[in-house]
Amino acid sequence: MKYHNFLIFIVSCLLLIIFQSYTQLSTSLLSVLPKGESKALIKSFEQTNNAKVLLLTIKGFDAQALVKIRSLEKALLSLSFVAPKTIQKNDNLEEHQKMYKILSHNLDEKKLSELEVSKSLQHLYEGMTSSFFPVHIDPVDPFELLDSSEEFGTETVEVAIKNGQLILPDYGYLTVLKLSSQSLEEHRQVYQEIHALLGEEKGLQVFSPLFYYVENSQVIMSDVNKIIWMALALLLVLYLYILKDFFLLVNTLMTLGTSAMVATIVLAQLYDEVSVFVFVFGISVSTIAIDYMFHHYVHGYYDGHKKEYNREVLFGFLTTISAFLILSFSSFLLIQQITIFSMLSLSISYLHFAFLYPQLKFKRFEVQGNHAIKSIFQMKVPLVNVKFLFIISILLLLLSFLWIRFDFDLKTLDYNNEALKEREAFFSKQLSMENKMTFAIKAQSIEALISEAKKIKEEMPLINLPLASLFTKEDYVKKQHLVKSLSILKERLEQEANRLGFKAVYFQNAYDLERGFVAYTYEDVQAYGIDIVKINDFYFSYGTLGQEAYQHLLNYEAVESLSLKEHFESALKASIEELLKLGLLALFVVVFLLYFFSKKSMITALIFLLFPLAMVSLYAYFTVLNILHLFMLFIILALGIDYAIYLTRVNDMLTKKAISYSLISSFAGFGVLVFSSVTALFSIGVVATIGIVAIFILLLLMKEDNNVS
Repeated sequence: MKYHNFLIFIVSCLLLIIFQSYTQLSTSLLSVLPKGESKALIKSFEQTNNAKVLLLTIKGFDAQALVKIRSLEKALLSLSFVAPKTIQKNDNLEEHQKMYKILSHNLDEKKLSELEVSKSLQHLYEGMTSSFFPVHIDPVDPFELLDSSEEFGTETVEVAIKNGQLILPDYGYLTVLKLSSQSLEEHRQVYQEIHALLGEEKGLQVFSPLFYYVENSQVIMSDVNKIIWMALALLLVLYLYILKDFFLLVNTLMTLGTSAMVATIVLAQLYDEVSVFVFVFGISVSTIAIDYMFHHYVHGYYDGHKKEYNREVLFGFLTTISAFLILSFSSFLLIQQITIFSMLSLSISYLHFAFLYPQLKFKRFEVQGNHAIKSIFQMKVPLVNVKFLFIISILLLLLSFLWIRFDFDLKTLDYNNEALKEREAFFSKQLSMENKMTFAIKAQSIEALISEAKKIKEEMPLINLPLASLFTKEDYVKKQHLVKSLSILKERLEQEANRLGFKAVYFQNAYDLERGFVAYTYEDVQAYGIDIVKINDFYFSYGTLGQEAYQHLLNYEAVESLSLKEHFESALKASIEELLKLGLLALFVVVFLLYFFSKKSMITALIFLLFPLAMVSLYAYFTVLNILHLFMLFIILALGIDYAIYLTRVNDMLTKKAISYSLISSFAGFGVLVFSSVTALFSIGVVATIGIVAIFILLLLMKEDNNVS
């Protein structure tokens, strides 16, 4: 029995390795979006050439800089996942557009009716034979009947060239390459190879959007590791200095580890991808279970003094699980995953602490740390009437509606990589790509997708929408009334050209509407260098435009945003009514259970929910609340529920000790995240710290029913 906990931990580790559930944890913010079309669309865009470009520039235009940039380009091309990238027009697309030029340009029918073929062609021929400089004649439109003001084709970034090398006019020589890495591991590999090759040379600037994945992931993991060591140090102080029980520490850590691993394994079987935020939240919630252990420990359930089960802990567990169970029915993915993880980890921890630990026989020690905690609660603190605190908390919560603001932009939760953002801004400015927004258009067929693209392009000419350069069956049909006129024109053109001595095939593609229209295939569009993807029953393509016109663009039914913030808010809004109903139901169940367990001490019990909530609402006066602030409130409320039940049933020194130890453990579990530089982790930590301090204040202010210790 002594080693059962250890064996369970080992089995959990083996299962985690066998199922490789940890590989499904993701640091990408995209993983918090519900599985569906929007998520697949953004993922597909991240795999396009635009998202996988590598830009490298070196300052200066001297010979040394030119030699350096070319040698670096050659060295980079030898690396894994690096390939050359051209920024000129796609040859296949250009040839296709020349052949079908008549479909994409308006024909001047008045000029056509007045055209004298023989005279006009004679004029062109004389110009070619008598001019000192070469004269270009468009073999598709020699008489310039098509509107030349209309541009077609994919828009490209305008770059200058010097000495056969791309340049940034205000900086130096430039090279543009393409990255083909797919997974985070491959991103890391190419990132390390590039930076090992380039070093820290002055005047050298390198950027790729993929660098965000690598650098932000490294910072987040580094921060998490640092905080884990801080948490362990705090737990060591608690268990080894205050409790002086190393065996208890090892067993507690194994229990929490087992609960987290089992929850991760189950969640990984249910979902393809699990956000690291769900894991962090789950671990945070699992530390709540430590208070189950402490209430058993300090009341003598582990040293053989008491044989029955601890009803207060059972009531607290059932109340918390009931709230999470109700919220787990939410269709909102993030809440669904967090609640499932929480229920699993809390249930496993409770089973360990309530049924396994009494068999392990932990001996209680009365040491200096215990006396220190006891003396804190015996300080002469001015007692505050519970009803007064209740009223103050209610007033603060009501007033907070005047200042509470929300920001559901998930990107603000990510690490603020200022250095990389500066480099991105530098290249955006140099390449005139500032304030550009990317979007997608969708339709159920390629033909319909091209029609939508052309419609948007016609109404918003400044937009960059490569697909609009292709043609539709409708374009072909609209020009059919010109077939007879153009056939006569083509016949006369070929006759006169032959008479004047032009090659027989020179004008074979001129004014040709008799060539049959062939619908585009998926492969055709890709061959033209235009990004297109198929997700479920829809086809998608991408475009960009200035930020000032972006909101107007979103009014088009075919347009889809690629903003993570907008999709997250959309998913949240779609389930907000459901969340409110579930939240109210959970609140009703919690209040009912609190009343059932606390009876006459109902107001005292509610204080443990309302006072921490009021303190967080006061904090909201100084900052904007994000989604993780709100989710963290669930954990604080879960703590408050447990403590409310414990104190309203047995308000003595032993209970306060147990809660104090639990609060220290909870701070070690997620309060230490307040020291993180990552906004997401800091948000969790700051709410946890406020909640823990608020509960500790309540412990000081509450008068004991007796002096049992």
